[in-house]
Amino acid sequence: MTDVYHHYRKLLGGSWMEVAICWTVVVPHDEKPLTLTEIGERVSGGEGYHAYGPEVFEDGEECLEYFDDFEWAMLVDHSGPVAKIFEYNGFKGVYDPVLPRLSAGGRAYSAYWNVNGNNRLSFAADGEMVLSFDAMFVEESRPDLARWPELLTQLPHFDWEKGESWRAAMLAAIDLATGARLTKEWIGAGWSFLTSPETTLDLSED
Repeated sequence: MTDVYHHYRKLLGGSWMEVAICWTVVVPHDEKPLTLTEIGERVSGGEGYHAYGPEVFEDGEECLEYFDDFEWAMLVDHSGPVAKIFEYNGFKGVYDPVLPRLSAGGRAYSAYWNVNGNNRLSFAADGEMVLSFDAMFVEESRPDLARWPELLTQLPHFDWEKGESWRAAMLAAIDLATGARLTKEWIGAGWSFLTSPETTLDLSED
């Protein structure tokens, strides 16, 4: 479990991903892969999404420049039973109502942060938000962490005052709960991507 944390510490260390990303993983109970259409409908609420790609980028900077021309763009890997969704500078996947919709008939986990340190770590299941809190201040948020056992193993790594990386701990908790690993190779592999209009997100706890 410590190895998983160190994988993400190495992945993020000094990279563009340390600045702002949103990583969302969906695990259907029946292990039946969600289609790109199903993911698009759940993300957008069924209205106005568009599917493109797949696109391949040489590096993160090239990808960031490309996605500047698209609204709420997210890379989507729906090639297996676990769906993986990556936003370069967005946060749609982590909040209500999107994450609960993605979790219908399964579980969905999401980690988000931006350049200002705003962040959210969320877990939804069967259409309901289970946990959603600020990862920099876990103790103050007092979430019911027993609902996410893998997260409990990462708690020591959320202590940024002791030099730990709460960003790496967020991704490690999702990895341990889903088996889905974020890597540089995954980002560069070439995936379809979705865009959708801005939706009303529940930011009331921020």
